[in-house]
Amino acid sequence: MKQVSLVFVMLLSAAALAQAGRGAIVGRVTTDQNDPAPSVTVQAKDMTGKISSVVANKNGEFRLTNLPAGTYEIAVPQMGVRTARFAEPNVVIEAGKTLTFNIKLMPNNFGIIGDDGGFLSIHDKYANQKGAAPRTRDGRPDFSGVWLANVDANPTPVQMLPWAQQEWERRRDRAFEGMPTSRCLPLDPTMTLPFFYKIVQTPTLLVHLFEQDPHYRQAFLDGREHPKDLDPTWMGHTIGRWDKDTLVLDTVGLNDKSWLLQAVWLPHTEKLHIIERYTRPDLAHLNIDVTLEDPDTFVKPVERHVQWLFTPGEEIFEAICAENNKFLQYSAVK
Repeated sequence: MKQVSLVFVMLLSAAALAQAGRGAIVGRVTTDQNDPAPSVTVQAKDMTGKISSVVANKNGEFRLTNLPAGTYEIAVPQMGVRTARFAEPNVVIEAGKTLTFNIKLMPNNFGIIGDDGGFLSIHDKYANQKGAAPRTRDGRPDFSGVWLANVDANPTPVQMLPWAQQEWERRRDRAFEGMPTSRCLPLDPTMTLPFFYKIVQTPTLLVHLFEQDPHYRQAFLDGREHPKDLDPTWMGHTIGRWDKDTLVLDTVGLNDKSWLLQAVWLPHTEKLHIIERYTRPDLAHLNIDVTLEDPDTFVKPVERHVQWLFTPGEEIFEAICAENNKFLQYSAVK
């Protein structure tokens, strides 16, 4: 009797969805090794650009319901450096029907040797943290701790001036030969790489620590201005100010040797100006909105929006690039 009642309720629900012009999509997300991809975000973007999303469970299973009938792009953002972004356009959701749609995340075609899926397991380990964002003694949001960074879930296209477009195409056509990090030179200064970062925050200074060269960046919060005559460096000179609960970091004085934004690797000039806005909406997350301005490279400013995950049980380690560096030996980047 209970079974009949359940079937009746399901049929009634389906009829209600059909009458409302809505449907659903269910499925499972796995890696290329057929392992579950837990806690990844599955997105459904309709023709107007509106995005509905859900987080997969520990088995990689997801269910998006109450979707207006129509055509969608189903996507899973890139997670770490092992998996590439998944996107399937023209997926049709019908009124009153549930579509089964399984997703397999393929390897990133520009991965990192030794990245074995640990990002997914760490992300899942800390995905369900709850609580309010902590504050410092002076009432500011406290960003201190170890964070697992990630790439932008929905990156927008970049428009470059002709010389920069040609340079980027040259890098792409040569499999990104000469990338600075392949030769133990410093990483991308935008803090958008999917690695661990450690933040040490004081009232007058915020320091980023990380395992890749040059291992740190400091942002001065004591009210000073940028020096008038800066010598260009890999990480530049960073100052910060508070806009209510948002920390705004401003970086200039960068050399033109670094490559910007992981998996895109954009060129730039010494006119590069980086603005970052840090907000901590809750215990588990740190949202960073990045704007790259360079009038000699970009047609308009480049924006990236990344979210870091608080990982209080993790720690960064010593990493010396010149020791046992096998990147060039195994990578296409030579």
